[in-house]
Amino acid sequence: MDRNVKYLIIGAGISGLTFANYADGDYLIIEKEKEVGGYCRTIKKKDYVWDYAGHFFHFSTDEFKKKFLDSVNPEDIKYKDKNTKIIYKGELVDYPFQTNIHQLEKEEFIDCLYDLFHKEEKGRL
Repeated sequence: MDRNVKYLIIGAGISGLTFANYADGDYLIIEKEKEVGGYCRTIKKKDYVWDYAGHFFHFSTDEFKKKFLDSVNPEDIKYKDKNTKIIYKGELVDYPFQTNIHQLEKEEFIDCLYDLFHKEEKGRL
């Protein structure tokens, strides 16, 4: 394919699609998945459902929140209270784990703090 475009957009997730929406010229979006959306989609496999979209709708400005809400039918919006837990050594700990290690038994809590403080930095490419 021989095509010249003003913008080449890698990924049809929320950022790529938003950029394309506001682009002032010709663009081409390249996406590795079979559908657009990136993490703003729901994936179903057998008996499991992964809904990635929820954490993206924490808007940084009222302007973006209003723009989104104005573009969606109010009857299609569902509000849910999040209750996410992590199983750690047979106990339930609130998500995110790093923020809630204080819920662990004292000895486990101290071990986790020690490990966080003394973690090895991973090499960068």
